This record gives sequence, structure tokens and C-alpha cells, in this order.
Amino acid sequence: MKQNFSSDKPVENESQDRFQRYNFSKRIAETIKRRESSDGIVIGIYGAWGEGKTSVQNFIEQELKTDETVLIIKLNPWRYNDEDALIRNFLKKIADILGQELEKKKNKLGNFIEKYGALGGFIGIDFTQIGKSLSEINLEDWKNEIDDFLKESTSKLVIFVDDIDRLDKQEIYSLFRLVKLTGDFSNTTYILSFDEMMVASAIGERFGAGNELSGQNFLEKIIQVPLKIPQAQISALKTYCFELVDKAIDESEIKLSQSEEQRFVYQFTDSILIRLKTPRLAVRYGNSLSFALPLLKGEVNHIDLMLIEALKIFYPRHYEFVKSNPHYFITSYSTNDNYGAEQNVKDKKDELNQHLEILASDLSKKEKASVLSLLKFLFPRLNEAFHNTFQHKGEKTWFKEKRIVSTDYFKRYFSYTVIDGELSDVVFEDFVNSIKTLEIENIGEKLTSILAETKADTFIFKLRSYEEDLDWTTSKKLSLALCLKSESFPTNYSFFGFGYDDTKTQSSIFIFQLLKKHIIIEESFEFAKLLMLDPVPIEFSFLINSWFHNGRTETENIFSEEQNVEIARILRERSLSEAGDIPIFEKYEKNSAFLLSTWLTFDKITYGEYLNQIFSNQPDKVKELLFAFTPTATSTSNPEPHKSNFTKENYNFVKTLVDKNIIHEKIKHVYDEQIDKKEVEYIEFKNKQTDINIMRQFEDWFKKDTAEIEATE
Repeated sequence: MKQNFSSDKPVENESQDRFQRYNFSKRIAETIKRRESSDGIVIGIYGAWGEGKTSVQNFIEQELKTDETVLIIKLNPWRYNDEDALIRNFLKKIADILGQELEKKKNKLGNFIEKYGALGGFIGIDFTQIGKSLSEINLEDWKNEIDDFLKESTSKLVIFVDDIDRLDKQEIYSLFRLVKLTGDFSNTTYILSFDEMMVASAIGERFGAGNELSGQNFLEKIIQVPLKIPQAQISALKTYCFELVDKAIDESEIKLSQSEEQRFVYQFTDSILIRLKTPRLAVRYGNSLSFALPLLKGEVNHIDLMLIEALKIFYPRHYEFVKSNPHYFITSYSTNDNYGAEQNVKDKKDELNQHLEILASDLSKKEKASVLSLLKFLFPRLNEAFHNTFQHKGEKTWFKEKRIVSTDYFKRYFSYTVIDGELSDVVFEDFVNSIKTLEIENIGEKLTSILAETKADTFIFKLRSYEEDLDWTTSKKLSLALCLKSESFPTNYSFFGFGYDDTKTQSSIFIFQLLKKHIIIEESFEFAKLLMLDPVPIEFSFLINSWFHNGRTETENIFSEEQNVEIARILRERSLSEAGDIPIFEKYEKNSAFLLSTWLTFDKITYGEYLNQIFSNQPDKVKELLFAFTPTATSTSNPEPHKSNFTKENYNFVKTLVDKNIIHEKIKHVYDEQIDKKEVEYIEFKNKQTDINIMRQFEDWFKKDTAEIEATE
């Protein structure tokens, strides 16, 4: 990808003048050329850092070059690391240019040559012998030589000094000391460019009260003509900045929609434009985008990225605060989301306000409002803090749009990369977009590749944000691929997730939602039946099926009762086939309630025959039956899933499926001796349940049930 950062190089020609500074520069040059007085003069070009002072100097130089009597010296003091080097290079530059002029005009400078010699005394200065102080030079003799030369040659010497505000305090002082001592050369003009406030503050420490005002007073003694660089027109700066933005976007090969462009332009104009004071800021912003956009193309919300980069350039203190304190910007201010901690939320709001006040201490009232508006746009959570407008459903939308306010994306905007373990949105979107044209096997291969780089739950969570956007063909192919891959998904039971937050369950919900949103019910039904068959892992088929009859009323379910019966029949027949001689309530313990209850309801005869055959041939399987209907529990003290008590509710349910007397008889027949060894125990919050104790608990409920019946007869 082509990636060209914009140079901050000053412009030189009138054709490059975007901010109407050339006429200003030309006027200065004409004044110098037409000036009749031979007295030396010092002109100050004042402007903020990056405002274009060097460009103005270049324009002045271009105009001066049209007059052959003007001799130009350009001194960049920041290149010299001490006062000695500065002085020697300054004298050498003057000697060199005057020596060249003398050689060109020696026929016209007879009096000067007669007085000083063919080369001139100032040309023969031994620069290596100059000490660190101007007092070691016979400055008056030297100045007299220069004055005589300039008078006789009718030449004008113009000395440009730039980058003064790059110097440290001592270097600035040394430079102005040099200018003060040499500024009265005949026919000589100094043009000094610098940030007036910065330089005044730097040199003010040496004079008077030691403050900026003292520095201003010192500058007034040196600068005879102070000129402020014309301020660039806001419209011109905006156009220039937007050209750099367009360049960064084009080079990154990013296509913005019309609505995205409008959002950016509005936010930039409303919140950033007020801080766009210099061309250099525009260049820095353009370069910042040229760096960030290619790195995060497709991985974040492009408009948010462009605006957070604007915050970095134009409100750097706010940017650093956001980066270091995400909890103020991406977490909720609702007491409902903070477990009722009203005081904590109030403290958080107060802290945020205090921080924002400090950050905006050097901003104008309008700038303060502008940066707050930008922060609210980037971080809608702030509307909760300032306006009590709560964003209860915002997180899903922010995640889908890759917004910086999303907890899943925030860090990506500051790291400029997809953090290890996260899922690349470019890879993800390429996967989703390719599903329609791929075979199921190839989709599975891509899934395997993706899951090797990221966690399965991260992938499924991102998929779920796309539920409403997938067409039916893509939905079917993706569902089948997920089904075939489901056995590799982890099942991590979370106490607070109530068993619904693991990857496998979320995958089944995703497939269910795809079936539910499809408007042609018959097509959804036919596909649902397919998902109940091999090669879909049967446990995953059960999981998908569990959502089909999860509605509180029949109208809330996808399918009719008859359709659900058909799906149940398919699952039952598959279960019987795959279980073989193993009872289905043992083989498919978690789904035994569904299998037995639906079979009993819709085919009581074959159901009864099946159970009679099981308990006749394998009476010991009564233990597995009761085990299957004993609840599995977790707790904070025992987070691992374990069997809890076989309760009265469990007893009452089981006896609706299997004759309680048959269960009692089989227990007595097979396990009577083990049952009688110990009294029944009901265990609270302990992982100590056993299959024998479960049967004891059944017998306990059976005994109480029998006693109640006898008492009523």
C-alpha cells in the first residue's frame, strides 16, 4: 500500500502560497530594497510554532533575489551547540559572502582595496582563534571594514535568522546578544523569526523582574520593526486540512459512506476547527491519520479513529487522560448497572467533572464546550454522566459498529493493532462475506483457522451481533458449519450466567435466532429437522431444540405444536438408534426429561413397552434413572457442577413419567442392602451427594407419599 506522509517543509514560491502571506512578504522585501537610510535595522517576524514563519522568510528571499545589490545570509542558530560555534559561523558567513562580492566587484571597489587590500582584512580573520566571547574580537575595526565595503559597493546585507524558538534559553540569549552588538551594521537588515511569547519568557529570566514582561522589554530594544505574521484564514486552513485528510483516506484505500463523511465533517467543524490555528497542526493531523488508518483499516470505526486522532493532535491533554482513564468513558453511570451503588456513581461523576475542569484550565470557554461535545460524541456514556440519558442497549450497537466506547474495542484505538487473542474484524468480515460462495467443508476450515487465533466465545459474541444482517443462504451454511464445529466449543458453566453464557449455548441461541428471523416458517422448519440429524452432534441438536419450545406461550415459539412434536420424534428416534442397549435416560442424562415426557405424551404405548423392557432386562438401571432426574447445582463455595438433593418436586415429576411402585420395587430388589446401611441424608451446599443416597431420598419421599395416601383413605 502506498503511504506518503506529508512533509512539514516550508513553501518557497508564490504559487505555493495557500494562506495569503506572499503579499505581506513582498511588501517587506520591497521596503528593504527601497530603503534609503544606511542605518542597520532589525525586523521581527512573530508567529506561533508552525504558523508559517519560515515560509514567509522564503517568500521575502524570493523577492529580494530580484535585486542584485542585496546580499543574503541565512543563519540557522540551532545547528550550533555553543556560543563559540555560533559566533565563528556567523562571522564566516559574512566574510564568505562579502569576499565573493569583493571578487565580483573589485574593479569598482578601488578605494576599499587600496585601504584594506585585495582580499580585505575581514576576510583574513582566523576563525579558529575566536574565543567564546565577542570581547575577544576587535569588533569596531571589523564593523568599520564591513561598513566601508557596503557603502562603497552600494550592497545591502540581509541576514535571515530562523528557528530561534528551537533554541534553549542560553542559546537564545547568546543569539540576541550577537544581534544587539552587530545590528547597527550599515546597509544591513536582520530578519528574525520566532514565537514572541516563548522567546520573551526564555530571555526574561535574565532581566528586570525575570518574567515575560522583562523579556518583552528586552526585545523592544533590539527589534525595531515587529511584525506579526498574518493569521491564516480559517476557511483556507480547513480546506488545507481536509485535503490532507482526503489524502490519508485515499492512500489507505478506505471508502467512507456519505453519512460517515457528514458525521466527520460536522464533528470536526463543531469541535476541532476552533483549535486549527496553524498549517503545521493540519500537517501533523494528516500525518497522524496516514499512520493510524492503514494499521486499523477495517478493525475499528473509521470515523471514531479519525476523531480520536484529532483529539490527540488538538487536545493532547484530554487524549492522554482518556487513554489512561477508560473507566470514566466506557463504563456505565447508571446505578442499575452498578448494583445500586448510588454513592459510587455520584463520586465517579464528581471526579470526572473535576478532571475535565483541570484539563480545560487553559482553554477558552468555546474550546472547553467544543472538546466536551467531541468527547460526548465519541463516548455516549458521558450522556449518562451529564444528562442522565442512559444507554442501556447501547453496548450491542457500539460493539457492532466497532465504536471506541465499546469495551471490546477501546484499547485497539490506542495500541494501533489487534491485541493477541482478539478477533480481527478484517478476518471476521472476510469470513462472513465468503460463506455464501463456500462449501460447508471450506467454511469449517476457515472456522478452524479463526478459532486458532482467538477464543471461541469472542468469535460467537461477534457473530451474534450480525444476526439481523445475514441472508437465508448464509444463515443455513453458517449454522451447519457451527453445528459440525460445536464439539470444539468449550462449555464453561458460570454461576452468575445460569448456564447460558458458555460458547456452545450462545452458538445454539445464535442458530435459533437465525431460524426465528426467517420469514418463511416452512423453510425454517425443514432446516430445523435437518439440524436434528447426523452429522450434527446429537448433544448440540438437543441444545438447539431446547430453544424451540422455550416461549411462555405457544405464539412465542417458532413452530407449531405439531411441528415441535415432529422434531421431538426425529430426536427420539435418533437417540434410540445411537444409544443402542444403553437406556436413553442414561445415555442422554441432561435431556432425559425432554425425551421421556414428549414420548409419553404422544406415544404412550411404545413408551411403556420401552420402559418395561429396560427394567425387566436391566433392573439396576433404576439408579441411572433417578440420577438423571436429580438436579445439577453449583455454588460460590462449590463452583464445579455436582448433584444436589432429589427433592419432593423431583419425586413428583418422576412419578408422572414412571410408575413410582416399579421404581420402589427395583430399588428394593437390587439395592436394598446398600440402602439400609445408612439413614437418608439431605445435603445443603456441599458436594457430597451419591447415587445411593439419591435412591435413599427417593425411598424417603415414597414412604411419605404412601403414608399421606393411606392417611386420606
